[in-house]
Amino acid sequence: MLVVTRKNGQKIMINDDIEVTIVDSRMGVCKVAINAPRHYKIYREEIYMQIKLANLMGQSSQKDAVEKLSDIVESQKELINNDAANKAATDEVVLDENNSAKKGRIFINKKKPVDD
Repeated sequence: MLVVTRKNGQKIMINDDIEVTIVDSRMGVCKVAINAPRHYKIYREEIYMQIKLANLMGQSSQKDAVEKLSDIVESQKELINNDAANKAATDEVVLDENNSAKKGRIFINKKKPVDD
């Protein structure tokens, strides 16, 4: 793994066609702009893991696929739960690789708070 130090406005080049710019960095949060050709798929880690989960769920439920899914869910449980908790207070979260109605979508129903 390469670790580099950059200041706001500075860039990192990956090959000839990917440019990463540090837009803002303060108090432990860094905003990054990525300029890459459209054929590259770029996702935040938690979205990438949700896509992987959806793809595994879409495969046949063979024993090894179920075990892989279980391992991924277990290893990413906190990340997935935090991402779901940070979403707007809606009844469901839609997982969709390209935000396209043509692709399969998975709906995860959130639990509604119980009134006392």
